[in-house]
Amino acid sequence: MPDINTQSFWDSLDKDMWDETSETAIAIILAGIEGGTISLPESAQAFISYDELYAKVLEFARKYRFTWISGITDITRKQVQSAITNWIRSGSPLSVLESILTPLFGEARARRIAVTEVTRLFAEGNRLAWESTGFVNKMRWNTAEDEKVCPVCGELDGTFIGIGDIDGIPPAHPNCRCYLTPVVDEDAFSKKLDDILGL
Repeated sequence: MPDINTQSFWDSLDKDMWDETSETAIAIILAGIEGGTISLPESAQAFISYDELYAKVLEFARKYRFTWISGITDITRKQVQSAITNWIRSGSPLSVLESILTPLFGEARARRIAVTEVTRLFAEGNRLAWESTGFVNKMRWNTAEDEKVCPVCGELDGTFIGIGDIDGIPPAHPNCRCYLTPVVDEDAFSKKLDDILGL
């Protein structure tokens, strides 16, 4: 049985998680870019700078690997260590520890992480596409507008976020279903078009 009290165990878990998810993560970002492109007015879609965009995708993927994936591993490690400490103090049988640890590695948690991270990656793909145009300076936060919308997201609905605010994009919490829409700066768009046409 591996020693969960060693950093090498958690580093290995972190690496394994990234190895298993990196291809999918990048595919979701690219789908977000496509979705972001489609959400722009048709006349504005041609202004996305793909050369710059793909370099930013790789930069984001590198940061994502070392922040979000590591964060998931760190949270799990702290929860496991706390559960074991409490179990030892309680003197309960091993079956109790197993029942405590199951949710940390179970299907429900995996689903929650998947939904949350897909939302995060797709929103980042949207943001990168819009930022590359040079005329989307802010984004609008939108909820699913149903009875499941939580108070946190309800307060955010309809608010605006700067295009460079990577920490301000969905998800606001685990299982968040919110999404962004671009706000096109019409003056900046017209100026860019005039510059291209030499007017």
